[in-house]
Amino acid sequence: YSTRKRQSVVCRFPNGKLVLYCKGADNVIYERLADGNYDIKKTSREHLEQFGSAGLRTLCLAYRDLSMDQYKSWNEKFVQAKSSLRDRDKKLDEVAELIEKDLILIGCTAIEDKLQEGVPACIETLSAAGIKIWVLTGDKMETAINIAYACSLVNNDTKQFIISSETDTIREAEDRGDPVEIARVIKESVKQSLRSYLEEARRSLSNTPERKLAFIIDGRCLMYALDPALRVNLLGLSLICHSVVCCRVSPLQKAQVTSLVRKGARKITLSIGDGANDVSMIQAAHVGIGISGQEGMQAVMASDFAIAQFRYLTDLLLVHGRWSYLRLCKVITYFFYKNLTFTLTQFWFTFQTGFSGQRFYDDWFQSLYNVIFTALPVIMVGLFDKDVSASLSKKYPQLYQEGIRNTFFKWKVIAVWGFFAFYQSIVFYYFTAAASQHGHGSSGKILGQWDVSTMAFTCVVVTVNLRLLMSCNSITRWHYFSVAGSIAAWFLFIFIYSAIMTSFDRQENVYFVIYVLMSTFFFYLTLILVPVIALFGDFLYLSLQRWLFPYDYQVVQEMHKDDPHEYSMIRLPERSHLSPEEARSYAISMLPRENSKHTGFAFDSPGYESFFASQQGVCVPHKPWDVARRASMKQQRQQPQRTGRS
Repeated sequence: YSTRKRQSVVCRFPNGKLVLYCKGADNVIYERLADGNYDIKKTSREHLEQFGSAGLRTLCLAYRDLSMDQYKSWNEKFVQAKSSLRDRDKKLDEVAELIEKDLILIGCTAIEDKLQEGVPACIETLSAAGIKIWVLTGDKMETAINIAYACSLVNNDTKQFIISSETDTIREAEDRGDPVEIARVIKESVKQSLRSYLEEARRSLSNTPERKLAFIIDGRCLMYALDPALRVNLLGLSLICHSVVCCRVSPLQKAQVTSLVRKGARKITLSIGDGANDVSMIQAAHVGIGISGQEGMQAVMASDFAIAQFRYLTDLLLVHGRWSYLRLCKVITYFFYKNLTFTLTQFWFTFQTGFSGQRFYDDWFQSLYNVIFTALPVIMVGLFDKDVSASLSKKYPQLYQEGIRNTFFKWKVIAVWGFFAFYQSIVFYYFTAAASQHGHGSSGKILGQWDVSTMAFTCVVVTVNLRLLMSCNSITRWHYFSVAGSIAAWFLFIFIYSAIMTSFDRQENVYFVIYVLMSTFFFYLTLILVPVIALFGDFLYLSLQRWLFPYDYQVVQEMHKDDPHEYSMIRLPERSHLSPEEARSYAISMLPRENSKHTGFAFDSPGYESFFASQQGVCVPHKPWDVARRASMKQQRQQPQRTGRS
């Protein structure tokens, strides 16, 4: 939760000289520079803007000479603050302010941090899936906008709403040096900008809804925009815009923005980062994802999920995330259905007994219903069910919007399951009870309560297991094994349970019941007709729903129903057509090798032209969002080309 955006170190030279070196964001360093040297400040600002426009990440360096007395006096306060038990961080910041002032600017640095492979395509796919992308970065505004262009969040047709502290009015207030005046000017500027931009965004949304809007703000202005008086306008403008870019923000501000969206807009939030400065943001979101890279493992340790590349976020959300949502919805609604069906069957029995409390099912039937007889099939659905393949999930990212709309877990869906549970319970009880009124066993005795309840329970077990198969989008052999095994487990249990009777329990109720039932034609006819009649309503509803009101995934299923399985489309290379030299190169390339443990930063991708290359005289086509190749491009051209891959 650091807000410093800078780092300092005190060095002692061999001759005893003490020097404080400080690095940090340009706006933070400039606030702490000594008076004078306006020319170098102006020149360095121009260079920083130039570096930022080229997509480079910038820092400023400054120093200050310290005397021994100054250092000793400050060090005593620093030790006291460091050993404090209350407000330790606040006191350390206050002590740091005492020494991090009157700095002399050394210069500025610019480094290249290219986008990872597949980041633009990943973000474009997630945007098509209905996910709103926000970029929270500590980079300069020019660098952040450049990254937004590279990630396809912003294009030349996008209308940009920019709130920046680098305006002439704010710089004039900074030159006067009054902190109170500077704060007042910035707050008033942010207030007016938010109000005017919000009105303009609403007009644009009503007049040209197809036009993309982007909101860009820097950390200094964001500090005032997060004020309770301005927070509503900030959130309203951010939600209207298609993309939001917050630059020069501290880790604390990242967490504050995430909490604002989570609590203020009541939206599901996901934060992804690769460094220690992203930990607070990851922890503030509903779902935190860490990228294992060159910036350490802090983000990974604080996250819910860890991935190696940013582009893997597509598979995590659009494939595995969407499958998990569908499976959870199906498992929860099915549990509701099968227990309601089982319970209502006993409820109808109470009308026949005058609500006397007489039980309809044997105790062991009720105990093992959820544990054995209907447990395994629903586990298979929760593990293996998927509506479309992984490739189609990524090809049609719009399928993810069904989860955003919560299509499969609405009250309407639960009501449909509840209605059919109500209908089937009536069929189970009244059909079996009516059919057994004049029935009798092979010995001539009429069928009693436990014969009817055992018959009804058999129909319940068979029907609810078959109903699960009807709701599956993909059926594997494990589904068949689980359903058949659950039904077989019931018959195996009742065969053994009905054949045993002791003097210590009430098993005389169901003693030999299943054998009596199986000796009658009534049992086999009921076992076929009752599940068919019970499932006929479900079959009719599912058919009409798929025909008249199909879900998006069902449309995709129909479009690709004749496609071969995705695994059958894999083709091995035809090595017979390779020359001996090509075959050798191919064999070498397929050998196992040690992969680098570093996967690169979250924004690190080849394919752009280098700012440094242009400085070295290499002719490159200029694009407004180019972030580019390394400075070693010129040296690589001088190296001899290899004939084969290695």
